[in-house]
Amino acid sequence: MIRNYLYTVIGALCFAYGVFCIVKGGSHVKNVGWRTKEEYPKSFYFNVIFMILLGVSMFVSGFILKR
Repeated sequence: MIRNYLYTVIGALCFAYGVFCIVKGGSHVKNVGWRTKEEYPKSFYFNVIFMILLGVSMFVSGFILKR
């Protein structure tokens, strides 16, 4: 029961971070810090796609995996 709520909350936070990166036009790059999508486009798009997919999948699994 608690696990489902935890998945839902963490999924929503991951999704929110992905949207935040899109809105601000950058992402955090390891050992470098915050960089714009023009400076590190591959890292930006990987980060945004990964966070949004992870967020959506965790959010949905929080509702599907009810036992």
